Amino acid sequence: MMDDHNDESEQHELEKLRLKKMKALMDTQKRQQATRERVVSINDKIIYVLRAVLDPEAFSYLEKIRSNEPMIYQAIFNELVSPDVINNIDYLIAIINRQGGVPRKIPLDAIIYLERKIKGIKGKIQVKKGDGEMMDLGSFLTK
Repeated sequence: MMDDHNDESEQHELEKLRLKKMKALMDTQKRQQATRERVVSINDKIIYVLRAVLDPEAFSYLEKIRSNEPMIYQAIFNELVSPDVINNIDYLIAIINRQGGVPRKIPLDAIIYLERKIKGIKGKIQVKKGDGEMMDLGSFLTK
């Protein structure tokens, strides 16, 4: 008879342990979910600010780079978005909303410049020589 009672109490203890582990696991998942949502909302806010400060064609060019060349995008992003921007993102959004935008937008040229700088592309101006051959301007002028 005593064994029956012991088994029941052991089962009860095991059940309590199982429930405790389950709760801990669910709490962890909730925390991770909250972190993910916070990251998503920060990213959404940054995109909102970028959309406000970039010319429409500069923004769409940057989006194209994001889908085609994520590493280049990340480098351009790091140039455009400093830790200060991220830390003050809500303040920036409030200013943009209050002013109805920004007075001067970042042009497409600036994004192309950053992209070329990151890729290490030097600006070359091609010149057609008299014989129809193409050469860069620097070489043409020094000949």
